[in-house]
Amino acid sequence: MVAGVVADQAGKPWPGGARRAVGAAGPKGEAIAQAALRLFLRDGYERTSVDAIAAEAGVSKRTVYNRYGDKESLFLSVLRDTYSSMMATFREITEKHLGEVTDVQQDLTAFALEVAGSMTTAPDRIALVRLILTEAPFFPALMREQQGPTTMHGSVTAYLARLAGEGRLAVTDPSEAAEHLVALTINQINARTMFGVVPISDAEVNRIITSGVAAFVRAYRPADPSAPSPSA
Repeated sequence: MVAGVVADQAGKPWPGGARRAVGAAGPKGEAIAQAALRLFLRDGYERTSVDAIAAEAGVSKRTVYNRYGDKESLFLSVLRDTYSSMMATFREITEKHLGEVTDVQQDLTAFALEVAGSMTTAPDRIALVRLILTEAPFFPALMREQQGPTTMHGSVTAYLARLAGEGRLAVTDPSEAAEHLVALTINQINARTMFGVVPISDAEVNRIITSGVAAFVRAYRPADPSAPSPSA
């Protein structure tokens, strides 16, 4: 990544408002966004040219610039919209399994299994994660977007905080607990598969998730009020 891109992106917000509406409007806007996503995921930011995006979308280079301003704005806009779609799916999975918890370990296991399954069976999502990890250091706005309460981490944190408030987990720092849960489950899958590069069986995914959640629940299980204190 060239230094000029880093300098240009310092403090640059996500494209939004009128600019994004113009970019996405109509069949041409959608064609540009979809073509850009395919090429960015395949080739990365630096190796993807506006000429290639225009050719892939079947539009002129001038049309791309008129709608999105420049390649950087198009890149951020496409990532934002794709990530928003991915987050919508994640929130549905989270609410499905953690919205009304009956058995903490069983429901956390079901949640992590479905998240892991959606990752290992969706190549575009895996490619998007790899792209974000690769490019985020060069785009401060992209890094900020990944650290807010509406991210996957923020969503898990909120649900764990609620379980702690109900006395069902002994959690004093929900954000840290969310990091531990993800580290013991989803990140194990990421590490084992090198973010989707190496295949993994359903049985192995099930083993990793089940044992990871079990370890998490043991670590955060509330103390038994009927048990004698260590000093007793």
